[in-house]
Amino acid sequence: MAHAFQRVGDRLTTQLEPVEQMLLGQLIDELSDVLRRPEDADSPAIDPLAKELGLEGLTGVAPEPPDNPVARRLLPDGYLDDPIAATEFRRYTDDSLRASKLADAEVMKAGLEAAADDPNGQIEIELVEADHWVRAMNDLRLALGVELGITNESQGQPDPSQLDEQMSGRAMLYDFLTWWQDGLVIALMGE
Repeated sequence: MAHAFQRVGDRLTTQLEPVEQMLLGQLIDELSDVLRRPEDADSPAIDPLAKELGLEGLTGVAPEPPDNPVARRLLPDGYLDDPIAATEFRRYTDDSLRASKLADAEVMKAGLEAAADDPNGQIEIELVEADHWVRAMNDLRLALGVELGITNESQGQPDPSQLDEQMSGRAMLYDFLTWWQDGLVIALMGE
């Protein structure tokens, strides 16, 4: 059974069962698949000067908005009422936003994999990594929320009795991540 986060000096600790580690690892893999752009980053569409200068997002053309609903939630348009501004915004931010979210997921996945080697499932997070964990958990929750139909306008989660077995499991993961992320934020605040 998962334990709440505890702050011990400059580290945060928690504990997960192997099955919990596995489920979270699978969710992170699913999230990473959604965030990776399908086309090759070395395609000729990349502006060579921008690539040489290390300027992300300057591909010469704006990437299309994602067609996957989870990706649309994680990589929203910057301007809802102005398609031209939204296209330009996406041109300059899409690559770096994807890279940032993937980096957050990788930090969390590495921590889970390190815990797999511990017989007690102990996870230790350096304070400098904690922001990555908070953001990765939030992205996982947003992705699950899309699957469950949880929106800004909805009044909460769907009735579990109305969900099939798979979606009921996803709802439980959503609840778990909500509790776990809240515990991490509280531990970071030192309360």
